[in-house]
Amino acid sequence: MMNDERHALGKAARLALAGLSAFTLVACATLKPPTLQVESLKKGKLAITGAGLDIGFRVQNPNSQPMLIENFEYELKLNGRSLGRGYYSEGLSLDGFKSTRVDSRFTLNFLSLPRAVKEVLQHDRAKVEVDGIFYVREGSGLKKMSFRHDKEVDLKD
Repeated sequence: MMNDERHALGKAARLALAGLSAFTLVACATLKPPTLQVESLKKGKLAITGAGLDIGFRVQNPNSQPMLIENFEYELKLNGRSLGRGYYSEGLSLDGFKSTRVDSRFTLNFLSLPRAVKEVLQHDRAKVEVDGIFYVREGSGLKKMSFRHDKEVDLKD
């Protein structure tokens, strides 16, 4: 082989390798985390020791490929004050670019809540914040993906 042929063959091999590397990076691109938005928060009946909150979430898959969310956990805050942690244990299967609504029941114990939070619950509106982790099925394992959302909501019964 002549030097020019070897040079051309080496250049072609490098271009092919670069193209394969670029394809591999695109094919192995990581999933974008699902998004979670608070759609509603309704106060349940108040009792002497506590109350229930019904939280409606909108969960969306921002990816083109389907996603399986095994479960998610979250911390719930009202006007910046933590009410505690919640958990959604049912699996969610979302097609690409699709969303679904899920409802979660959150139980409040007034004995462990600060007085300021009790006062907030007596109003009709509040800023609700949720911070948490989705557990998403990826291959044979689970991947943790964080989320955060806040919104001004009605607290009407």
